[in-house]
Amino acid sequence: MAAVQNRAQQAQTALAEARSHLANGQPAPALAAIRRAATAAPDSSEPYLLMADAQRMSNNIGAAIMALKQAEAIIPGTDPNIQKQLADLYLGNGNTAEALTILTTLRDSGLMTNADVLALARLQAKDGQMDAAFTTIEGVLRESPDDPEAKAVEAEVLLMKGDELLAANLMDKLLGNNPAHTAARLLRARYFLVSGVPQMAEADLQAIEPKDANRADVVMLRARVMLALGRAADAEAALKPLVDSEPQNAEALAWMAETVLAQGRRQDALSLVDRALTFRPRLARALYVRGRAQEEQNDRKSAEESYRFALSADPRFSPVHGRLWRMYLEADRKVDAYTSLERLLDMGEASLEEKVVLSRLSAQLQTQMTRAMKLIDEAIKRDPDNTEYQEVKKQLLSVAPKPKKKSEGPLIIRGGRR
Repeated sequence: MAAVQNRAQQAQTALAEARSHLANGQPAPALAAIRRAATAAPDSSEPYLLMADAQRMSNNIGAAIMALKQAEAIIPGTDPNIQKQLADLYLGNGNTAEALTILTTLRDSGLMTNADVLALARLQAKDGQMDAAFTTIEGVLRESPDDPEAKAVEAEVLLMKGDELLAANLMDKLLGNNPAHTAARLLRARYFLVSGVPQMAEADLQAIEPKDANRADVVMLRARVMLALGRAADAEAALKPLVDSEPQNAEALAWMAETVLAQGRRQDALSLVDRALTFRPRLARALYVRGRAQEEQNDRKSAEESYRFALSADPRFSPVHGRLWRMYLEADRKVDAYTSLERLLDMGEASLEEKVVLSRLSAQLQTQMTRAMKLIDEAIKRDPDNTEYQEVKKQLLSVAPKPKKKSEGPLIIRGGRR
C-alpha cells in the first residue's frame, strides 16, 4: 500500500511539474516529466492527455495524435472530449476530411452538444459542403425551430454559399427579434467588413452587450475592424488585455502581431508570430503575418512559401488568398490570380474590388462569362458612375459570344409527298 501511494504521489508531482513547463511554453522538459508520470501511473490517461499537449506544442502532430489514442485506450468506451481533441489536431494538420469524419460520427452518436453540432456545420460549409452543413443545422432546428444560434449559423452558411440577400434578411430578422444576440451581431459585423463598410461593422460591435464585449472572438473581430479603418494602434490596445489574460491564446497573439506589423514594428511582429506558433505550430493567421512581413522586405519567394504553408493547414483561409492574387497579378500569373479570387468568391469572402478584378480576368481569360457579367452588374448597381466598372463591362461584352443572326432570305420548307 505504501508503494502504491508513493507511486501515486510521484505521478502527481511529475504532472504538476509538466503543467508548469507547458504553461511556460517549454514542451521538452514537460515531456520528460510526463514520461515519469506515465511510468509511475501506467493505468492513468492523464499523462497521455498532457503528452498530447506537449507534442502539439513541439509541432509533432503525429505523436500528439498517438498520445490521445493511448489515452483513449485506457478509458472505456468513446470519450467525446478526446475525439474532439483528435479532430482539432487533424484540422491543425490540414486533414479536414479526417476531422469531419470524427465529428460527424460524434454527431450521429448523439455525443455532441448543440453548440458542437453548429460548429460542425460551420466546418462543413468552410470545406465547401453546403448541403451537408444545412442538413446538420436542420438537426438542431427540428428540436428547436426558433433556436437563434442555429438561425445565426444558417445565415453564416448562406453567406458562404453566396446567398447574400437571404443571409442579410435572416440576420436583420434575428437582430430585430433579439437585438442582444451576440452571434448575429458578430456575423453581420463580418458581413459589413467584407462588404467594405467597416464603419457599420464597428457600429454592430459597439451594440454588443457588456457581458460579451470582452469575449475573445469579439475582441479579435474588433481589432480586425480597427485595422480596416486604419486604426492599428487602437487595435493593439483592444487586444492587449486579451493577450495579457490569455498568454497562450495563439489566435490573439497572431492578431496582435498583425496590428504591430501594421505600425511598422516588424521585429516585434515576428516575435509575436514565433510565440503564437509555439502554441499552435500550423496556425494559418500566424503564418500569414509572417508572409506579410516577408512581403514588406520584398522577399516574395519566402512570402509565397509562408502563404502556401498557411493554406496547407487551412485551404480556405481567406486573407492568404487575398494576398496571393495580388502577388500573382504583379507577376503576370493571371490564371493563379484568377484561382485565388475564385476561392474567395466561393467562400463568400470576396470584396467588391475583388469581384471586379475577377470579372476583368474572366474577360481576359474568356471564362465564366455569365458569372462575370453578373458580378460587374452588381458593382455598377452600387456605383453607376464608376468608369473602371463600365470599362470592365465593355471588355466582357466585346469578348462575349455573339448570337447567331437569323437568316434574312426566303424560308424554304422541304417535305415529301404523302
